[in-house]
Amino acid sequence: MTWDIAVAGTVHVDDIVTPAGAATGLLGGSAVYFALAAARSATVHVNGIVGTDQAAAFLELLGGPRVTTEGMVVSDLPTFRWHARHDFDRWVAVDTFSDEGCDPTWRPRLPPDAARAEVLFLASMRPALQREVLAQSGARLVGTDSMTDYTGPEREAVREVVHASDVLFLNRSELASLTGAPITTWREEAIAMCGVGRLRAVVVKAGPRGASLVTADGVISLPPAPTGQVVDPTGAGDALAGGFLAACAAAERDDDAYFATALESGLRSAAAAISHFGVAGLEAPA
Repeated sequence: MTWDIAVAGTVHVDDIVTPAGAATGLLGGSAVYFALAAARSATVHVNGIVGTDQAAAFLELLGGPRVTTEGMVVSDLPTFRWHARHDFDRWVAVDTFSDEGCDPTWRPRLPPDAARAEVLFLASMRPALQREVLAQSGARLVGTDSMTDYTGPEREAVREVVHASDVLFLNRSELASLTGAPITTWREEAIAMCGVGRLRAVVVKAGPRGASLVTADGVISLPPAPTGQVVDPTGAGDALAGGFLAACAAAERDDDAYFATALESGLRSAAAAISHFGVAGLEAPA
């Protein structure tokens, strides 16, 4: 037996340009990347909203034996569509714009099995929605992600969610935005966050430089997992969180001592995600 995982997040259609090429109409979103990565090791309950225009495609994609979609809401409005170009020199998405479609209408309602899941991942979304999900969950291990769209303008609301979580997943820019401190002090700021409220660990994502696990005891930095050509970094952070939390679920461990091992699993999932456009790298067995 392994612990179940619930994820609440976005379901997107992506149009992506990278130095490796371009692809349109890719099935993606934070909940999808996370679920496909985590489902390699544990049962995942997906919660999000999708339009009728793409519902069948997403339900087929998430139709594996370890993924349940009871918490997926189907809207008459179109699915959120995201357009971006990835700059591999700065390792950021640029020229981004989106068509929000049905996303603003979503109000999360966890089905009973998702609410009982031992592990919960709050993917990057408005902190008000994250709080709604958190209030419905009885998870013993909670992971949270965010982005600069929220960590700056809604800093206090994000902090409220962070303090009710066990593990926070952010990159250095997002962490600096949340703390208001210089990006160069990310280690000190992350260490200071651990032990505030429920938070025990911060996973600081660094793209091609791997990631660092920060706890009150210090910092463990790991290089990226080996991969071939980097094709599309979309969803890499969500895949990392999926691999990390699924490792905890599979081992039935949520102690700090296991988090470094979980991070190794997360980095392998991130490497699989970036090896292809969209989620293709996560569809193959690990």
